[in-house]
Amino acid sequence: MVSRNLPFEYFILSNVEPDGPVVGFVADRPVRGSVVDGHGRRYRFSGLARRDGSGRLDVEDLRTGEWIVLPDLVYTRTKT
Repeated sequence: MVSRNLPFEYFILSNVEPDGPVVGFVADRPVRGSVVDGHGRRYRFSGLARRDGSGRLDVEDLRTGEWIVLPDLVYTRTKT
């Protein structure tokens, strides 16, 4: 379980490169089926991040292996 005391920035996956086909659009921006981080780890798109009542990203909703890619996309690390 994730504590609300942790800043949501701890759960942001940054410096990713888009990979794979466009699977949809959020606010007129394309959403890629997968992304790759600077270490070559691949993550697949798994949904949109929820926000709590104050508009803050709800990191308690994330499952193990899930990360947020801004603006509000959730990606899950793949095994390969």
